[in-house]
Amino acid sequence: MSELKKIGNSEFEVKYVVKDEELKKANDKALKNLASKVNVKGFRKGKAPIELAKEHISPVDLANQTINESINPAYQAVLKEHSLRPIAQPEVNVTKFDDKEIELTFKIFNEPEVNLGQYKDIKVPLDEVKVSEKEVEEAINQVLNDSAELVLKDGAAAMGDTVVFDFKGYINNKEFDGGSADNYSLVLGSNQFIPGFEEQLVGVTAESKKDIIVTFPEQYIKDLAGKEAKFVCMVHEIKTKKVPELNDEFVKELAIEGVNNVADLKLFKEKELANRKNNEAKQKQFSELLNTIINNATLEIPEKLIERHANEIKENLISQITQNGLTFEQYKEITGNDDNSLNEQFKENALTNLKQMLVLNKIGQVEHLTITRNDVENYYSNVAKQYNMKVEDVKKALSVNEQGIINNLYNQKIERFIRVNNLEDSSLKEETKEDSKTNNENKEEATKDNNETTSE
Repeated sequence: MSELKKIGNSEFEVKYVVKDEELKKANDKALKNLASKVNVKGFRKGKAPIELAKEHISPVDLANQTINESINPAYQAVLKEHSLRPIAQPEVNVTKFDDKEIELTFKIFNEPEVNLGQYKDIKVPLDEVKVSEKEVEEAINQVLNDSAELVLKDGAAAMGDTVVFDFKGYINNKEFDGGSADNYSLVLGSNQFIPGFEEQLVGVTAESKKDIIVTFPEQYIKDLAGKEAKFVCMVHEIKTKKVPELNDEFVKELAIEGVNNVADLKLFKEKELANRKNNEAKQKQFSELLNTIINNATLEIPEKLIERHANEIKENLISQITQNGLTFEQYKEITGNDDNSLNEQFKENALTNLKQMLVLNKIGQVEHLTITRNDVENYYSNVAKQYNMKVEDVKKALSVNEQGIINNLYNQKIERFIRVNNLEDSSLKEETKEDSKTNNENKEEATKDNNETTSE
């Protein structure tokens, strides 16, 4: 038994005591785990008898490992005893520890109560899709440009040409970090460099020298923002694109199935554009539908939970920025944001994410949508077919994160349910036949359980 105390909106504190058989089980598991890493003379690593290995294990390490081994079983017991549905990892504190018992205190964010509004039979219009001749022409020109080859150019560089050059940047006649490179290939007009740089390379020729003067934008890295810089450039080569001629011979070289001439290519690109636009229109329609469903629901999310999720979003962003070679401070300087504006964005995104998750989960509960073992096995089979692998090998590679797979499949099933019950999309009808069968079985089981409870 454990002691449950409500400490906030959907936030609970639970004290659980691990003792007797539970404590012995955790201790034995901890000892076995630590013993597997111990070297005892005369035995292979981890193969010494437990009693001998125990002499080489620190009591502090054993105590810590025992606590670690007791946390998850205790947490699962707490959730089951109090019928809690957590929506975040708990905070865990050890409030007492001795030879006879471990007292653990869990702070748990339980799933807030969600009152669904209308989530079926909502009509959201699908945008009409049209493809113009100009769009088809632009798509074909893109194919031609993608197939173009770069050739050396004797004359001066023009917009669209590639300039291969060395450069060194100076501020107040001093070279600055990150302002130099050798044999850099720059497509003029690509806007890779700061404003004004690429325009000044127009007209340069191979084996020529050019000094470029630019001013860094005000919203830039603090050390460079608003400062004038000189780049000394040594041009090596000018390359220009040689675009192929659009004819039937070129089309055949593309090796697109069923496309043998220019007319076929135009039809192919028109259909491709139409499909892309249709997909975008459907995604927009579904986003509007989802927003309506969420706005129709009422729920109150704990402020602490919003703050925690906002911090997770912030940490993910910082990780991405760091991987791109910037610091968080540099990112704020470049984007013109400060801590207050970013924190507001993080909180807004956190609230949106949590609302969507909670409302969708509630729909899944009300409609008795579940993921069966058969769903998971089908997923593994489909991945195996896609990558031409054995199912056993796919399971070995992916089953470590099986709970993540189950969560994704569950979200997909809820999304399909919403689409089928609101949008006229015939392509989903076959997909949802098995969902409907499972759904009905789950409803029957739930009704049966309720009847049995009532009769008792």
